[in-house]
This record gives sequence, C-alpha cells and structure tokens, in this order.
Amino acid sequence: MIPVLEIYNNVEDALYTEATSEQFLTALEACLAKILTLPQGPAHVLSDLSLVEISVVDDDVICDVHDRFLNDPTPTDVITFPHGDGLGEILVSIDTAKRQAEELHIAPLQELFRYMVHGLLHLHGYLDADPADRALMFSYQEPLVEEFGSSWA
Repeated sequence: MIPVLEIYNNVEDALYTEATSEQFLTALEACLAKILTLPQGPAHVLSDLSLVEISVVDDDVICDVHDRFLNDPTPTDVITFPHGDGLGEILVSIDTAKRQAEELHIAPLQELFRYMVHGLLHLHGYLDADPADRALMFSYQEPLVEEFGSSWA
C-alpha cells in the first residue's frame, strides 16, 4: 500500500509558502514510491500506513514535542511518530533547516526537504542512533534528496 501524504504548514514564514508546500508534496509522492522499493529497515511501518502527515513547525513547537516525548528540550530537525492506527506523523523544523542550511551553504528548502525524506525513511524502518545504522540510512537518503529535492538546491 502507498500511504497518502499530507503536508501542513504551521509556520508564518515567507520562505515556506502554499506553493512550496504543493511542490514538496509532488516531489515527496514520487520519492515515496521509490522509498517503498527499498529494502525495509528493522522497524518498518510505512507500507502498512494509510496516511502520513508532515507538519512544518518552528523551533518552539519542535522543542516542546522533543521534550514531551523524548525528554530532550532542545531543537531538532525531524521527529517521526509511527502511530498504531494507520497514521504516521513527521514534524520538521523550518528554523533548524535554516540554521543548518546556512552552516552547510545550501538552500534552506533543500534542507527542509531532506528532513521530510529522513522522516519517511524512519517510517520505512531505518534507524540512525548508531554510526552504522546512520551510514546505511544516509546511503539511501542523500541520493533521494539529490534526485527529488534538487529543485531547491
């Protein structure tokens, strides 16, 4: 099954507009089809989901969620929740994307797209807590970002 993707813009930021959201959705739908052809990671749920909600939030929101669910009040790039009711949820921080993009000298929207792909890979079962798992996850992530997110480079 291919889950339906929905993107919710929860920020007031000139960088991320309704048109950007529609472009992201088109790119992510194509990317999702390719992700589903990859080997499943050990904690996969993506193919069992009917809906994946992606929310673009600011650092205040992601810090609150990070603290409440992971006991870490610091900002982070992406948080992914696989719910047991056919729903997957991905939160991505536009503020973190802007900071990281500036450090890496890349476009902030490309970095934000990377976070969305990263969340989808988490739902497909990939983990990134230890270096070997992270390397495997990134070996899939970066080519996907290059292929589907190059419009924002």
